[in-house]
Amino acid sequence: METALSAAPLSVYFCGTEKCEPGHFFGPAVRPHYLIHFVLRGKGMYRTAQRSFFLEGGQAFLIRPGETTYYEADSSEPWEYSWLAFDGPEAERLLREYGLDREPVCRFQPVAWVESLFGQVIAAFESGRFCPESMTGWFYLIYSCIVRQAPAPEPEVPGEELYFRSALSYIRNNFGYPITVTDIAQFVGIDRTYLYRIFRNRCGKSPKEYLTEYRIRISQEMLQHREYSVTEIAFSCGFHDSSTFCKSFRRTVGTSPLAYRKNKTGEACTPDQI
Repeated sequence: METALSAAPLSVYFCGTEKCEPGHFFGPAVRPHYLIHFVLRGKGMYRTAQRSFFLEGGQAFLIRPGETTYYEADSSEPWEYSWLAFDGPEAERLLREYGLDREPVCRFQPVAWVESLFGQVIAAFESGRFCPESMTGWFYLIYSCIVRQAPAPEPEVPGEELYFRSALSYIRNNFGYPITVTDIAQFVGIDRTYLYRIFRNRCGKSPKEYLTEYRIRISQEMLQHREYSVTEIAFSCGFHDSSTFCKSFRRTVGTSPLAYRKNKTGEACTPDQI
């Protein structure tokens, strides 16, 4: 949800809140103003041109005007955040005072109070009970919760670790589509050879092996639900056809999908489950 606001010399353009879906991302993109996100709960990743950060509830990240940034919700514990967009001479002074002109990530407290403030300001805007001065007042209340001169939450994430996490996130969010190793490499922004080396170092498998095994692992879960046919499972897990799926399943698990289902459910399969 997003609401539009304005004031001067500190101009507050809009604010909002969102509970993100796993893997939800925005960017790479450039903003024409300052935008600060307060992470209320969950986890996610924020990337600038120079650095990458992994954040959790109680931390905030600043996007500067004209800066290319990217941020993504964690695949298992996606974050929920509220944000403020602002600009003006007073904004620049506040950033310097709190150290955000040097470090784009900080801590804030208490989380519950910040969440309550955002709830009140959004409710006030939606009801029409607001004016530019009151919006500026809300901004100062929220901004005052930032811990001054807070250090970065974590040291810079090594490039190889960041690439590996990004690749895993892409696989988990897109395994149901006919993605290839080339697609993964292009998303991460590296070549196939480097991607292969990273996967071998991190998990002892090639990207293709990891992708196939991940798809098979999901298919094993689906096979325990008798309402899904083998063909439906094959397409749902990113295979082009049931024949290719069955061959990959047998090669990985050591038995056929139908035999696996019978062993897990204790019931014989009917023709409509093939």
